[in-house]
Amino acid sequence: MNKEIEGSVIRKKDLFRSWLIWENLPQTCYNYERMMGQAVAHVFVPISKRLYKNDPEKKKEMMRREIEFFNVHIEFGSCIIGMIIALEEQKAKGKEIPGEFITSLKTSLMGPLSGVGDTIFQGVLIPILLAICIDLTLKGTIWGSVIFAVAIIAIAWSMSYANFMFGYRAGAEAVMDFLERGILNKVLRGAEIMGCMVMGGLISSYVKMHVALQIVSSTTTFKVQEDFLDVVIPNILPFGFTLLIYFLMKKGWSSLKVIGLIVVVGIVAGFLGILS
Repeated sequence: MNKEIEGSVIRKKDLFRSWLIWENLPQTCYNYERMMGQAVAHVFVPISKRLYKNDPEKKKEMMRREIEFFNVHIEFGSCIIGMIIALEEQKAKGKEIPGEFITSLKTSLMGPLSGVGDTIFQGVLIPILLAICIDLTLKGTIWGSVIFAVAIIAIAWSMSYANFMFGYRAGAEAVMDFLERGILNKVLRGAEIMGCMVMGGLISSYVKMHVALQIVSSTTTFKVQEDFLDVVIPNILPFGFTLLIYFLMKKGWSSLKVIGLIVVVGIVAGFLGILS
């Protein structure tokens, strides 16, 4: 386990420790601001000690980059973790890899792999395994629950580790290929566009605003949300409010100030009956 991988600064022991952290502690410090970001930073603790042992400033720079917002299916998304470890290693070795490229790659891949992972793992594998094991349990034996617990852990661990190592090896090779061909800028641009699409999808899924205002006449009731906003431009309020938050953060507002603004707007608008 202590052996070094050929051509790698990182030892296999370091990779194994990082994978253990990712597989077993991915939702520690889970929060709405960074989701799994702090867990990813935890993953990079053994890696940072290997790559920047005598350079604390470079270590801080890398950790700030890896603690950003991240959310993905754990087992399928482990290949992203392996890939960005390979990217960080190449960057530490002096390759011209922008930090923005690493961040954009994470952002662009987490959406598709979350969809695939949830569909296959949670939508197909777990229901089938549950159906088999519940049937065994209903026949009067405890082995159904035991088999399910052992099987799901074994499948998750083996799938996660295989994807993690595949991402690391493929990531290192892909980076060298990109550098040699000079297509890194094109990939960076594509990753940024994909990242914007993913974040746009998250906005429409998670940001909800509903206007409760109504105009009542003797013959009808005009609902501002249903009869006007949803007809003209659906979801315009979540989109506009998200742009406002983005503008404020670009102006230097901290995340605490932004959260405070959201709380105040919610309380005041709810109290006045503007939002519901």
